[in-house]
Amino acid sequence: MSSTQGMYQLKPVGRAKLWWSIMGIAAVLLLLPLGVNAVVPDNSNSYRQLSIGALGYEWEVPVVTSSGEPVMCEMTSDDLFMKYWECNGDTTVVTMLVEGVEDPENTLRRMIRATLATPMPEDIVPTAASEDGRAHTLLQPGTDEGFLVSLPIVAISQQGQGDFEDVTAVAIVNGVSNEYYASHIWSSLAVDRGLPYEQEFPLQLSEDGPEYPMEPDPFGGLSPEDLPWDQFPWEEWLNEPEGATPHGGFGGFGSLPEGLLPDSEPSEEDLPGGSNPNQSPAVEEAA
Repeated sequence: MSSTQGMYQLKPVGRAKLWWSIMGIAAVLLLLPLGVNAVVPDNSNSYRQLSIGALGYEWEVPVVTSSGEPVMCEMTSDDLFMKYWECNGDTTVVTMLVEGVEDPENTLRRMIRATLATPMPEDIVPTAASEDGRAHTLLQPGTDEGFLVSLPIVAISQQGQGDFEDVTAVAIVNGVSNEYYASHIWSSLAVDRGLPYEQEFPLQLSEDGPEYPMEPDPFGGLSPEDLPWDQFPWEEWLNEPEGATPHGGFGGFGSLPEGLLPDSEPSEEDLPGGSNPNQSPAVEEAA
């Protein structure tokens, strides 16, 4: 045997088996997460029908559209007391069931503070109730004060019936699309009470209209061009002390006299000298 041949030896028989065993264990460890993901639901994309309910209760209110289609949102949190939903990417909805509610409006205020960590304003906020008194809603308008910007919040509640008479369903809607989701929730709750789906939401949520009920129009809907300027008590208004509230209520004008002629026009004799019918007399006097 040459010296070169003596330097090479055959590999031990057990070395190959050990190597393949290590490779098998590594493959199992690498593939294990895939098997776990196949069994465990993916909560990162848990879109499902928006509903109001809680664990341990048989009462649950599904939210649907007027055509009966489910309103879909992504459930981001589900605990024993409440559920958090992300809807349309711009609105958060929190749903829950609350027991022992005596004052629905006060409960809605407390739920807003508890779920969104948002202080309620001291001012009176718009509230409304259904005709049967079982459903209530509350609106906290959004604010835009410099660096402090908050989106409007709508809170809705409904008292249960039968075995759930002491339970109240609550939904808190916060975001840009609050009108869409609040109106569907309100109508779906009406269906749960055995009423038709077509229910007008009792509060004005869009920016196109007022949030609070408007006072009656003292001018009866007349345009400035049609107002009976010659019948207004100009001298009485001009002689009122500064800061005083003129007779007539809203705006100091009160109700228009009966039998007024909408097409009447002011004459120079009936107005203070140089008056412009479209200009406030007080501003004109100061000028």
